[in-house]
Amino acid sequence: VSVHKNNIVVGIATMNSRKNSLAKVLQSLNNQTIKPNKIVIYNNDENDFNATDNGKFYGLKECDDNTFYFSMDDDIFYPKTYIEDMIKAIEKYNCIVTHHGRILKGLDLHYYRGHKSYACLHDNNYEGQIDVAGTGVTAFHTSYFKPTNIFESEYKRMSDCIFSLEASKNQKDIIILKHKTGYLQDICDDVVNSCHRLESIQPTKQIEVCNEIYKLKKK
Repeated sequence: VSVHKNNIVVGIATMNSRKNSLAKVLQSLNNQTIKPNKIVIYNNDENDFNATDNGKFYGLKECDDNTFYFSMDDDIFYPKTYIEDMIKAIEKYNCIVTHHGRILKGLDLHYYRGHKSYACLHDNNYEGQIDVAGTGVTAFHTSYFKPTNIFESEYKRMSDCIFSLEASKNQKDIIILKHKTGYLQDICDDVVNSCHRLESIQPTKQIEVCNEIYKLKKK
């Protein structure tokens, strides 16, 4: 197992109904070629404050500016080279890197159907800048970006949007990486409570935040 000169912290938001899939995520992290120094799990069911998926950024509060921070989901099985691959990409591009996201196509468009989307579970042959990162498969160095305020955001179940808005406000680039189908695997055993299922019918708040991002990008 390799040791990196920088601190490596993983942040995961979860709930009690995701215990089985979370155990598989932790198994995938235990098998990494470069292991994290710390895994911060924020269980919304066991804390007074329900941060929803923003809980994956709780661990940022205790990070110094010499940390690789990985925001991960509790329902994705990560390949054993994931942390190593992401660190190499961060060092190559010197920005935020991800395996999922969107290029915004305009104002007032449906969040899930109106923009150019790149999925983490399927082939992606595009490697370049995007506007919205999928925060379940995102990493960055805290010397470049450290959005500690996201954890307490008033916007719930939409950390991709608020993370990316904060990046846009601070003029931070997001690069999506190429990958093949199967590189990341869905292990969700609690579809009913997924953010996508709960928000996809009427994603009004996502549209509002994406409008802000789009306007900032066009300045």
